[in-house]
Amino acid sequence: MEIKTKHFNEVFESWGTGREFYRPLLEVLERIGAQQFAERCMRADEKLRRIGATFPLPGDRAGKDRILPADWIPRIIPQDHWVKLSAGLLQRGRAINAWLTDLYNGEQDVVPEEIIQSNAFYRPRPLPDCCVLTPIRVYGPDVVHLHSSEYVVLEDNVRVPSGIAYSEAIRRAGQEVLGDLYEPYQVSDVFGYYSMLRRTLEDAAPPGVEEPCLAVITRGEVDSAYFEHSRIAEVCGIRLLTLADCYIQDDEVRDRSDGRRIDVIYRRFDEDYIRTDLPELEKAYQEGEVSFENALGVGVADDKAVFPYVPNIIERYLGEQPILENVPTLSLADPEQKEEVLERLNELVLKPREGYGGQGLVIGPEADREDLERARRAVQENPTGFVAQETIDFSTHIVNVAANSPDPVEAFVDLRAFVLPAEGYVMPGGLTRVAKPGTRIVNSSSGGSFKDTLVLEG
Repeated sequence: MEIKTKHFNEVFESWGTGREFYRPLLEVLERIGAQQFAERCMRADEKLRRIGATFPLPGDRAGKDRILPADWIPRIIPQDHWVKLSAGLLQRGRAINAWLTDLYNGEQDVVPEEIIQSNAFYRPRPLPDCCVLTPIRVYGPDVVHLHSSEYVVLEDNVRVPSGIAYSEAIRRAGQEVLGDLYEPYQVSDVFGYYSMLRRTLEDAAPPGVEEPCLAVITRGEVDSAYFEHSRIAEVCGIRLLTLADCYIQDDEVRDRSDGRRIDVIYRRFDEDYIRTDLPELEKAYQEGEVSFENALGVGVADDKAVFPYVPNIIERYLGEQPILENVPTLSLADPEQKEEVLERLNELVLKPREGYGGQGLVIGPEADREDLERARRAVQENPTGFVAQETIDFSTHIVNVAANSPDPVEAFVDLRAFVLPAEGYVMPGGLTRVAKPGTRIVNSSSGGSFKDTLVLEG
């Protein structure tokens, strides 16, 4: 199998020959053949369905039964790449935690005050004692690969980062149905993440609590990520509750089913859920009777306008040079940078400061004239509501070889990593997100899919 690529392709050299560490995988794919591979991909999809790995999208006719869109040719990350990448992500997580602690319980001066004050997730009150040192225990940055061994950070996700259960489900289904793709390699385990997650939740317990009661709190089956919530609770051996399942007594959170006090909440919801469904919970949290992971208010670090300052945050709080660079980002709060963005709108990626999941994203080189004019008007009306990033030529991978199309197709990929900063742990792998061929938008709502990510040992 060979392919001539237009971009930096992780599988093939520019002249079409497979890269050395991908050759065993390519040989297996050749041996299986396109027809059999397509049939086995269908079996792997069915395995995901049996696991319950669904990913519903608004307006999709499949509704809650929409299966996780998986691409079954795995991505491979060599060990030497992973050593640098994981070290850089841990560094970043530690630094953001230190900055958030200073922001809420000190006097930070790295990020301009106007950016902080205009952030929708900023909460001008101190963090409770149980959250003050590590307000973020679960961190999900997005990373792209520029060329061999160079990775840069695209976004920080600290509010409610997701994807771990999808990564694990794809690994389980892939190993069961397409195990011969894995056989040539010694691959790092991903399933140990759950024990590390449970440990970081236990360590977050309020002072004096020796055997904390842990719970995943979710909005329930109406949440598109409910499969992940239920899977985390099942594997970690902790409770799965909605706020309707809880009540407050003497500022303590209790489970209606048995009256047990809940000490640590792994919150899988935005903060408005508390205000509408259990407003007394906030007082219990502020009094330190229950710990939230992640803490309320950490969403300020998700702000795209804060993102350009993270390298400075690393230098200030850790006294280190950043191991990983940011994707170059322009702040529209700066008048000169705003004018540059308006002049180069067709070359840049425009992002709402507090958007997620690809919402409101405009990729200049892929946008039509109407989209660009709409974006221009939005910037002129509210320049501080956006940032712009350079449209970088990040790496591509190959997507499933269909039976009626034996030639592989390349598509852009990024990596959602899973980091537990307080434990010094990065899951070896992550969830590779695959853009629909012809676009750089990797979100599944825009036609993207997911790949297993194999980190090689040794």
